[in-house]
Formats: sequence, C-alpha cells, structure tokens
Amino acid sequence: MDKKIDLNSTEMNEVVKEVREMRMKISEKCGHDPDKIFAYYQKAGERLRKSGKYKFVDPEPPNQNPDSSETSSDKVAD
Repeated sequence: MDKKIDLNSTEMNEVVKEVREMRMKISEKCGHDPDKIFAYYQKAGERLRKSGKYKFVDPEPPNQNPDSSETSSDKVAD
C-alpha cells in the first residue's frame, strides 16, 4: 500500500524550509544571477548523473518534422 504523506505536517514543513534555505544559499553563492544559478544546477546534474547513484529520464527529442509550422488542418487535398 502507498504511504500517504501529510503535506501540512510539521516534518514536511521542516523539509520545505531546509530546501528553501539551500536554494537561497545557492542563489547567494551565484550572486543571484539566473544564468549562474542555471549553470550551477546543470553542473550539479552532471555530477549526479556521473555518480551512477541516481536514475535520470532524458527528455524526448523535439519533433523533427521538416515544416512543423504547417498543421494537418492547413493542408489542402489535391
């Protein structure tokens, strides 16, 4: 059976508080620069991926249609 998680519990509030504190520290470390923060998380993801400790799901590649701007409703039958 699945264990229900009480999102309003004191324990969950502490976890959320800790996550927010860590995110703020990372943001401060990066000078609150969005590009630096993004790069930080990319590098962290690469390190975690290389560790082999975690499983990652790669996003699906974008649709490779030659002319994706034309939808099937835009096409006219001969």
